[in-house]
Amino acid sequence: MAPKLAFDAIVVGGGPAGTAAAITMAKGGLDVILIERGRFAGAKNLFGGVLYTHALAEVLPDYWERKPPFERPVTEQGYWLLSPDSAVRILHKSEQYKSEPAEAYTALRARFDAWFAAQAVQEGVLLIAKTTVTDVLRDRKGRAVGVATDRPEGDVYAPILVIAEGVNNLLTQKLGLARGDLPPRYVALSVKEVVGLPAPEIEARFGLAGAHEGVAIDVFGDATLGLPGTAFVYTDAKAVSIGVGLLLEELVYHKLRPYELLARFKSHPVVRPYLAGGTSLEYGAHLIPEQGYDRMPEVAADGVLVAGDAACMVDALHREGSNLAMTAGRMAGETALEAHREHDFSARFLRAYRRRLEESFVLKDLRQYRRMTDLLDSTPDFIGTYVNFINEAAGRYFTAHGIPKREMEGEILGLLRERRSFFGVARDMMTLLRGMRG
Repeated sequence: MAPKLAFDAIVVGGGPAGTAAAITMAKGGLDVILIERGRFAGAKNLFGGVLYTHALAEVLPDYWERKPPFERPVTEQGYWLLSPDSAVRILHKSEQYKSEPAEAYTALRARFDAWFAAQAVQEGVLLIAKTTVTDVLRDRKGRAVGVATDRPEGDVYAPILVIAEGVNNLLTQKLGLARGDLPPRYVALSVKEVVGLPAPEIEARFGLAGAHEGVAIDVFGDATLGLPGTAFVYTDAKAVSIGVGLLLEELVYHKLRPYELLARFKSHPVVRPYLAGGTSLEYGAHLIPEQGYDRMPEVAADGVLVAGDAACMVDALHREGSNLAMTAGRMAGETALEAHREHDFSARFLRAYRRRLEESFVLKDLRQYRRMTDLLDSTPDFIGTYVNFINEAAGRYFTAHGIPKREMEGEILGLLRERRSFFGVARDMMTLLRGMRG
C-alpha cells in the first residue's frame, strides 16, 4: 500500500487568495501544497485589470524587488457617465499617484497570477497544476483531513485546508458552507477584450506622458443599456483592456448576448476612437459573485477556511476583488499557522479567521455596501435616467449662449422633471444614502 501523501496544509486554487495563503503559511514554516486546476496559475483567471499593491505588500513586503509583471501605474482614474451620443467625464489625476511603487497598477491575470505562484514556489510551496480537486476527505466525525483529486492515487492529506476555488465554489457547497449555486440576481457576467495598440498611440489617445502613466475608467449608463452594471476602459503597456458586465438576471430577462453588448460599447462614438486600428489579443468572460455580506457562505469549518471569490469577497462598487482576496488569503494563512501552533483545527478555533476579516476593511466594506446590488436592481433610474439627464443638462449648460442663464437653469430643471418627479428624486436619494450606509 502506497504511503499517504501528507502536508501541513493544502490550498485549492492558484488565484490571489490561494497563493497569498500558501505564501503566508510557507513563510511561517509549514509544508504547503497548492493545487491548481488550470494549465498554470492564472491560465483560466480574468479580471477587469486594476490591482492594488497594499494587499500584495502585506504578503510580500519585498514584492517590488521581485519585479511583478504590472502593465502601467494608475495615475488617472475616475468615471464616464455615458449617454447614447455623449459622455460626462469625472477623472482625477494627481502627482500623488506617481510614487514608485504606485498604489495601483493595471495587470493581466494570466501573467500576474503565474508570477505570484512562482513567488510561492520560491518560498517552498509545492505547486501542482492541471489537477482538479474533486472532493474533501473527512474523518468519521466529519472533519476535513484532505482532498481527493482527479489524478491516479491522488488523495492528499493535511489537517488544514484553505479553499480558494473561485466563483464556482463546488467544494464549499459540498461542505455545506454555501447554499447551492449563486442565484442569477447575485452573480454578474463580465466580458472583456484586450485590444493591442502601440504604446505611443495609447499615450497620445489618453493624454499620457509615457509608460509611467496609465488610466482606469469605470463607465456607467449607455454601456449597459441603462441596466444595473458597469463597463471599464483600462490602459495596459501595449493594449487597452475594455469590458462590460451585467447581472445574469438582467442578461436573461432582456435576452442580451454579452458579446453583442461589448461590441455595442466598443462602437460607441465616444469609445470608438480610443480603439481604432487596434488588434484583438485576448477575449474572455468571467462570473463575479455579488451576493454581498448578508449572503456570504460560512468561511470556517472543522479543518477548513474559505477565501476570495469562493466566499463572495467582491466589492463591485469600488472595483475591488483581488485585494480583498489577497488580504483574506493572508489572514487564512495566519489563522492556519496559529492552529498548527495550538494543534487545534476545530471550527471553534478557526472562527478567529472570521474575526480577523470583520476587523479588516474586507468585511467592513462588504457590510457597508451589502445592499448595493438590491438598491441598483430596485432603482434602475440611477444607471439610466440620471446618467442621461446629466449628459443632457451638460449639453444645455455648455450651449446656452444668447439666452438668460435663469432661463437655461429652468430648462435644465424641466429636463429632470420630465424624467423623475420631485418626490421620486427625493426617494431615490434616500435609498442611495441607506444603501451606502449599510
